[in-house]
Amino acid sequence: MNPIEELKALKARLSTLVAEVKANGRDLNSDEVEEVEQATARVVLLKAAIARGEKSADLISTGSSRGGGDTIDIDGNVVGVKSKQGYLTPASLKATAQRAAVGGVKAVVAGGSTVTPVSLDTAPIAKGQAGLGLLSLIPVRQRDSAKYSYVAQTVRTNNAAVVAAGATKPTSVYTVKSVDGELKVYAHLSEPIDKMLLRDNEDLETFISAELSNGLIRKVTADAVAAFSTASGIQTQAFSGTAADSIYAGASKITSLGHNIGFVVLPVEDYDAIRLTKDGEGRYIGGSPFEGGDRPGLWGMITLASPDLASGQALVVGDGAVGLSTDKVGIETEWNPYTYFEKNQVVARNEARFGLDVFKPEAIALVDTSA
Repeated sequence: MNPIEELKALKARLSTLVAEVKANGRDLNSDEVEEVEQATARVVLLKAAIARGEKSADLISTGSSRGGGDTIDIDGNVVGVKSKQGYLTPASLKATAQRAAVGGVKAVVAGGSTVTPVSLDTAPIAKGQAGLGLLSLIPVRQRDSAKYSYVAQTVRTNNAAVVAAGATKPTSVYTVKSVDGELKVYAHLSEPIDKMLLRDNEDLETFISAELSNGLIRKVTADAVAAFSTASGIQTQAFSGTAADSIYAGASKITSLGHNIGFVVLPVEDYDAIRLTKDGEGRYIGGSPFEGGDRPGLWGMITLASPDLASGQALVVGDGAVGLSTDKVGIETEWNPYTYFEKNQVVARNEARFGLDVFKPEAIALVDTSA
């Protein structure tokens, strides 16, 4: 008999017993009291087992049917998910954290142990995460090894011209160079967590795994902004008139070279300052440079308000100018039930390997948004 069938049978038996006692106008005898207590305890256990099974099935279907990504597993344990679009999307990040959590803490409970879960409805509430959207805008490439190389263009000079018969043809310069890249390990541990707390609250495992993954991505995002804004060969734009005008001028430098704009990154306070700009009549600017949406983009460009740029700067990035490299595993969360065995505590380790790539430096502009 499976858990669902057993649960139905127990409920039916308890319902019948209660109806019989009420019909006869009597109290439960000692045998019946013991039967009810045992059945009630079994019902709690079966409900918890069914809930865990449904949750695991839902997490798996989330990644396979709605998450749109390919799962990555090692020895049968799912540890990562890759978006089919090749981008690290918020959905794929969530799926990665959830998938990693599915099989984690059950290893803490020894096989064959009897577990009576305590029903708690105390799902932890996570603090906000700012600026995580940057990586969702960057193409992701899977690398076969920790060290890799890619080709970046450093010079593009078009000298095509009308040439008379017998004359020497001009030479255009399209200089490229090989750039060595390396996947770096990003990792951190959770603080020791009481094993019984994890047992009693099934939401806590997913919460810790998701928080660790968010924290890791937060660090990668900050490093990406720093790497892209300091890369050799990028363009610069001095402050010109207003912050919005300066960003437009920086974007124009990129588009004048034939690149399309991918996105703009600027500090939260600078974005807010621009958004709150008023005209001479004290009215908020609602048209240019802003267009539509709850958090409209600057000059119609995808705009990310980020805590990772210093106030007074903005980063304009062209399509395909940058990339994120990773391995074929993705973000991995593992639980160690042995380190703090004598204290009955467990620790989670969260890690992944990432490389930050700059393919087209000329398609990046670092803009000064204040004088």
